[in-house]
Amino acid sequence: MKQETKWNKGDWVKGRTVNGELMHGYIVDFDSDDGTVKVNVVACDRESTVGRTVETLNYLIKPFPVLPMNNDQLRSITDLALITSDRDWFMDLSSKLSASKKSDNDRVARSDTWFWSAQR
Repeated sequence: MKQETKWNKGDWVKGRTVNGELMHGYIVDFDSDDGTVKVNVVACDRESTVGRTVETLNYLIKPFPVLPMNNDQLRSITDLALITSDRDWFMDLSSKLSASKKSDNDRVARSDTWFWSAQR
């Protein structure tokens, strides 16, 4: 029975191994036919599993939550994109940084307008 997969290679996930160990890592491969996912483990409650690739079932994992980056973090990662000469990544991060700065400026302008209009 072929199952619908929602995973892509490189997706960060957290969950359990088939042995019940808590782990998180990134997907290196998946098999839609069997409903299994191979995860390169970066953290696990069993030390010997860290750094290995384990195969687990689709339903035992879920996407790792990604927090939005602030401007300082975006600038640091943009520098990393420059150092690695990754033009596409740099352009993507630059547009995110630009949009973030614009939304911050709009928010400040709105709050200033509200503050000053309330003083009149």
